[in-house]
Amino acid sequence: LRTLRGSILEDALPLTARHASPRGVPPKKLLEHIMPELNLPCLRLASSSPKVPETLLKLDEQGLSFQRKVGILYCREKQGSEEDMYNNEKAGPTFEEFLNLLGERVRLLGFDKYRAQLDNKNDSTGTHSLYTTYQDYEIMFHVSTMLPYTPNNRQQLLRKRHIGNDIVTIIFQEPGALPFTPRLVRSQFQHVFIVVRVHHSSMDHTTY
Repeated sequence: LRTLRGSILEDALPLTARHASPRGVPPKKLLEHIMPELNLPCLRLASSSPKVPETLLKLDEQGLSFQRKVGILYCREKQGSEEDMYNNEKAGPTFEEFLNLLGERVRLLGFDKYRAQLDNKNDSTGTHSLYTTYQDYEIMFHVSTMLPYTPNNRQQLLRKRHIGNDIVTIIFQEPGALPFTPRLVRSQFQHVFIVVRVHHSSMDHTTY
């Protein structure tokens, strides 16, 4: 839930919405003015339990975060399993092109913006990552091929430690990749999967 905070001067309301009562403008009139698209009959009167104001206060006190992290897995031709994607050591040309659309490559050493738990002191999580901003948000991508690769280790825990804890994961598929199903992913945190599949690639234009 996103908490909305603000105030509206009564003088800003039309005369028909004002109320002579010392209690001020009724909530219904206020909602009709600030959110005319709201379907008021769908609303229900809250319980009179003392827990209701306590819950509302806790909701109002929640901090707003403008930082997001997103995982990206690279799936090559004839691949489909989670292990296959984690074990692609390097990115292919179409994947590199796609990454260029999402953000800019940043050097992690000394990086002073949102780093999404990536190491900016010792290069233990790779030397570079992908970063961008959107509106008021900072977004750091955990790109599988930019995270450290461990030879002879099918689980690639150094990579999965980050991507496996991201709620949103982009699955980038090259032509010929096997169909993706979330049932192949073993994680308690990855809930949203966005599948991007290359349909046609050429020197001038790539379609997804």
